[in-house]
Amino acid sequence: MAAWEYFTSQKQWEAYLKDLLKTNDQALLKSIVLVYDNQTDEEKNKGESIEDNCIGFSKIDAKEMGDIAKKIKAGKALTKGELAKSRNKMQKYWKQLMIISKKQAEAKKLQEQKELEDKLAEEVAAIEEEDKLKLEQFREHNEILRRCSEEGIACSYGICDECPITTGFQMRMNLD
Repeated sequence: MAAWEYFTSQKQWEAYLKDLLKTNDQALLKSIVLVYDNQTDEEKNKGESIEDNCIGFSKIDAKEMGDIAKKIKAGKALTKGELAKSRNKMQKYWKQLMIISKKQAEAKKLQEQKELEDKLAEEVAAIEEEDKLKLEQFREHNEILRRCSEEGIACSYGICDECPITTGFQMRMNLD
């Protein structure tokens, strides 16, 4: 489990995410794209923050950070200046990143739960199928033994002298 899965307060999240953004380039780049992806399509197209919905980049950062996010998505490297500027600007988006992280963690848990339930259902179905086959074999064997004991039709097991069912039948036949 990741450390943040044990966080109990927003202060823990804030400290963790701000430190991560300062020290980890990959996390920084990913966070820029995540916040950018939170913007509406219209905001992305215009390069500005239009809706006051507290998600995506602020009006001040929308153009510049949107351009940086597009550059990242295009697979282009950021300059040292862009990285430094992004590190500073992304500090204020920690709460959005926390919410995104929590949603992703919840989705991952739900997916794992679904996969576990699917695996369990497959195992149960396999056991039920195996039990069904065993029951069918049991019924077939019982029918063979019934025919042997009631109708005198020898079975293919070749144990008539030792078979408790047919021994009784053979004794009845000898008495008649």
